[in-house]
Amino acid sequence: MHQELDGWVIANLFLILFVGVADHQIIAPLLPAIAAFLGVSVSAIGLLVVVYSLAAAGAALVVGVWSDRLGRNVFLTGALLVFSLSSWATAYAADLAWLLLCRILTGMAAGVLSACSIAYAGDYFAYRIRGRALGYISMANWAATVVAVPVAAYVADRLGWQKNFFGLAIAGLGVSGLNFICMSWLRPYRSAAEYPSPSARELDIAHPAWRPAGMARSFLSRSDLIGCLVIAFCVSGGIVGAITYAGAWMNVQFRVTTRVIGLVFLAGGLLALVGSALGGAASDRYGKKSVGIASSVLLALSLGLLPLLPWSGLLVGVFALANFAAACRQGPVTALMTELAPLRGRGAFIAMRNVASQIGIATTALLGGILFERFGYGGVGVLCTALTLVVVLLLSTQIQEPLGGSGFDPK
Repeated sequence: MHQELDGWVIANLFLILFVGVADHQIIAPLLPAIAAFLGVSVSAIGLLVVVYSLAAAGAALVVGVWSDRLGRNVFLTGALLVFSLSSWATAYAADLAWLLLCRILTGMAAGVLSACSIAYAGDYFAYRIRGRALGYISMANWAATVVAVPVAAYVADRLGWQKNFFGLAIAGLGVSGLNFICMSWLRPYRSAAEYPSPSARELDIAHPAWRPAGMARSFLSRSDLIGCLVIAFCVSGGIVGAITYAGAWMNVQFRVTTRVIGLVFLAGGLLALVGSALGGAASDRYGKKSVGIASSVLLALSLGLLPLLPWSGLLVGVFALANFAAACRQGPVTALMTELAPLRGRGAFIAMRNVASQIGIATTALLGGILFERFGYGGVGVLCTALTLVVVLLLSTQIQEPLGGSGFDPK
């Protein structure tokens, strides 16, 4: 493992994660245009999100297991090529069935990109600097919101929604070439099988990694890894649920225009970029667990206070603070999970973590919609605050900060 930050690897993984997240993020503003072009309802087009998420989860689970055996690079390069081809095909979609097929393929590719890029960072960077590395890499999630979404809306208005997917296809090919050069020549990758022989205890944990059923049982036999999966559910559900209904709340409650809401989200996204970098750096100095707990407490306070505020600069500031806290937590908690996972099962466990995150998002979106209709944004705030406090509880009681850095037997 590398003891110093490597700009080539960080930039490469950032771009890989960015294209995958951008593809998912731009769908929301493009839905009306796509529905009008195909002559179907927006609710029917909403199936794109469902099939994309299911495909991403399924592909990540399968590839996560095999990436532990064959290495991440081959799957990252293959997924980028599939991503480019499916994005290009999406631009030529003439009916809903063709579009759904393209989104299934794109979702499979994006699921692999997310799982393998995070597992790659866990393999490459030593734990003592992994918080900073993953903090920088995780900035891609917020950069996609700040950059890709407004650009996609502008391109769709001027040139048509299809041109966005041509752009993503070209970007995917470019990142695929960079990944091949970086990981094959500049920074050759070592798969888990190439690491020094593990101890007997390590082999006990690592052995099921080649068999999905045994691997899952080995993960679920450890309370800390079960806690990590629940944390992933609550982390994603808590912040995505709050953000999903924030725009509708501002519009309904305060009659704020779409343009102003966009500026509020832009402010939150920009502060989140800062939080992602600062959170990673702080976690390497003060501990991933400590920063994860502190940022979760700050997020819970922000989400609990937000629905109580009138429309004002304070409301915008608290909303931005919530984004900052969520981004500040992402790198440290992800780094912690990559270290707790068995070395030879890291890819598989990160895939399971991603599935738990997707389930959390879907569950919170469903419950949040019901609560928003009945109790307004206050109900959504209570739900998301409760999920965030669960994260604080589990980090405090179920997770121990690894000391030795082996990932197999945290002290």
